[in-house]
Amino acid sequence: MFTTFYRLIKTGFTNFLRNGWLSLASTIIMTLTLLTISIFLILNIVLTQGIQTIQDKIDISVYISDSAKGQTVLDLQKELSDNPDVKKVKYVSKDEAKARYQEKFKNNPQLKESLDDGGENPLPASLEIKTYNPDKLSTLLPVFEKEEYKSMVRKVSYKENKEVIDRLFKATEFIKKIGWGLAGAFIITSLIIIFNTIRTAIYTHKDEIEIMKLVGANPWFIKWPFLIEGIMYGVFGTILSLVAISITLRLLAVSFNSYFGEGDTGDQVFGFLIKNLATLVILMLGVGITIGVTSSSIAIRKYLKKS
Repeated sequence: MFTTFYRLIKTGFTNFLRNGWLSLASTIIMTLTLLTISIFLILNIVLTQGIQTIQDKIDISVYISDSAKGQTVLDLQKELSDNPDVKKVKYVSKDEAKARYQEKFKNNPQLKESLDDGGENPLPASLEIKTYNPDKLSTLLPVFEKEEYKSMVRKVSYKENKEVIDRLFKATEFIKKIGWGLAGAFIITSLIIIFNTIRTAIYTHKDEIEIMKLVGANPWFIKWPFLIEGIMYGVFGTILSLVAISITLRLLAVSFNSYFGEGDTGDQVFGFLIKNLATLVILMLGVGITIGVTSSSIAIRKYLKKS
């Protein structure tokens, strides 16, 4: 039994080597297929993490008129604080708004000095409101329309923040569609190329196959070397894909971090890869071997039907 199994594996490996450039092309396409699927999944993690990071920073800024009475501002702040959806309400004075502005534009002397001319501070005081769930921000809007607060509210920043989130979600959905499209195209390409590679191997060994059929060899004994060859494309494709993904993520970690800020998204994604390496390997092997075995099965079945 062991000897038969060894012969089947040896024959499959020999077929893989004999096909030369065809085997190389099949392996490269398989690698690209698995790489596309893996990057697509990891990209979803990056986008989800990025959106979460931005959502955590999203709030409503309610800009208050300079003529607003202090008690009215306190009443509004208390009503917002008592809302169960509200996590935090912070009052930002005109002086603090000015200090923030100058810090933000400290590398732009012209803008920074525009408030240092000794004139009146044009920046308004504001209330910064954070909710436990960013989706609940819109439920606060009716509060600012109340008669007692309407005259003191100069502007509410909700619309601009909502547009940022909406654009991110649209971009994510678009990338998902592109990812599925690319993955589907590469899977079909892999199936076709591996099918033709296996078919070439079958015709190379057609005399041996005919002899085995004449002596009454089990059909599975004929099929297994070609199935093993298909499995090898999946295995080698998985190994090359993992190497490429690891190197790419390590190199791009700095870019991810600088884009998404202090969340260290790049390191988190790379850490996710290491932590879930076994799951990713199983997933990639499953996809790769399925593609290889499917192509091999179709090729050998077509040949055996014709002969």
